[in-house]
Amino acid sequence: MDGEIISRESCKKVVKEYLDIEDFEICDVKIEQFFDEVNGFLGEHLLLLIDIRIRDENKVLRFFTKRFPFGHVMQSDFLISMNGWQREIYFYEIFLKNLHKTIPGFCIDFVPKYLLGIPNDIIVFEDLTLKNYDLPRQTSLNLLNNKHICLVLEALAKLHASSLAYEEYKSREHGEHFRLFSGDEDFIKEPLIRKEEGFLGHDFYNAAIKGLRALISKVYKNNLIPLEEVHQKFDILAEHALELMTPQNIFRNVLAHGDLWAKNVMFQYEGESDEPQHVLLVDFQLPRYHIPAHDVLLFISLTTNKEMRKRYFHFFLKHYHNALSEQLNYVGIKTDDIGLSYDEFLKSVSYIIPEVKIQGPLQRLQQCGNKNFYKNLLNDKEAFKMFIFGDKTPFALELFETDDNFRILLTEAIEEIIEVALHPQIFREDCYRILEQELGHSEYEIIEYRVSKISKCDFLFQLEVSLLNKNERQDLKYLAECKPLGYTRLVERLI
Repeated sequence: MDGEIISRESCKKVVKEYLDIEDFEICDVKIEQFFDEVNGFLGEHLLLLIDIRIRDENKVLRFFTKRFPFGHVMQSDFLISMNGWQREIYFYEIFLKNLHKTIPGFCIDFVPKYLLGIPNDIIVFEDLTLKNYDLPRQTSLNLLNNKHICLVLEALAKLHASSLAYEEYKSREHGEHFRLFSGDEDFIKEPLIRKEEGFLGHDFYNAAIKGLRALISKVYKNNLIPLEEVHQKFDILAEHALELMTPQNIFRNVLAHGDLWAKNVMFQYEGESDEPQHVLLVDFQLPRYHIPAHDVLLFISLTTNKEMRKRYFHFFLKHYHNALSEQLNYVGIKTDDIGLSYDEFLKSVSYIIPEVKIQGPLQRLQQCGNKNFYKNLLNDKEAFKMFIFGDKTPFALELFETDDNFRILLTEAIEEIIEVALHPQIFREDCYRILEQELGHSEYEIIEYRVSKISKCDFLFQLEVSLLNKNERQDLKYLAECKPLGYTRLVERLI
């Protein structure tokens, strides 16, 4: 590749950090492309090869390197607006190092080895392919199996436990509540979905909302409620989602990954097996200080379909919470003592679901299309600018008509957006929990559900669920309690 991507001095720092030695000589440095395909919009992925000489012996070291997208103005401006490069450097050089100093025994085995970071330039990591790490070996990166998902939830629990433990230890040290985010820390404030005129993340959000709105018109088939009313309620939901993306005073926050999907996790496999043994979380360009449930729900949203969520949604929630409790127990902290009991966690799930119902499909607009679509998009700067910051409508409609995978996944996601817009009190996931308790199995299909308020009571609602239960239609009615900052609780079955 042309030009000096990395200096010899920086290469010396990389080798020194990697091998923990001083006595070596750099003989040659080469840079190659790491991937042949588009692997993300926020930087080039490069292979750094450093030929060194140690004690009269030559060896070539391999490293994964992310380079700031100097050649693409839109990507560069976007990264700069959200401090994306510095956020990742902050995570490794400040947060993790402070964590290690504060809690020496905490095992930081959920991220790759970080070697060098230069603001708005390059970041260098170990080459995980040397340890047989790979992207998920699954037919579709949009649909992972249980083993892959559970491993990620365990790693995510360890990430969340790290910031909770750090805050608790610092609180004891200071004799008062300590929090990572006080409101001024640029590197963990909301990086993307922020209501701030002139902020590129706000333009990004609005461009996607226009695309989702157009897809609602394609998917919505119910004539009982006018499409115009659905659009109005969607607009309210989209505005509410913006409000939910700030750090919360109601629930406990953590330093969250913020962008967890299948290409931001690396799984370790044995040989050619597709059975994962371990997982690492990568790409910390969008960390945010938010409630743990947001990371959990967004990952589930982006790696499962409706059928899988029906069967395993609450299993995944329990698996994550059990892992979180276990990690905190190792350092002498109980979830019940810090406002993160399972009951409180379920409340936070209900609180943030409306935002995830928006952000999940918002990100699927950028992840579920075919490779050629995104490759062509990157080669057309004006189209790329329109797609990211202008209006995703024409692109979303094109993919909806021409790409089967995109159409199937976005149809499911849009149907759930419509449900939440029309029935913001009770979610499909609440129905899964209630029906699992009532039926004792998941061999059913929800045709539709409706929510109506019980007169003169702010917290009681009638839930009507029409479903196919073992190929027979059933219409069930329940009295449900939905208190603010709570989660749906079944009061009684009406029919």
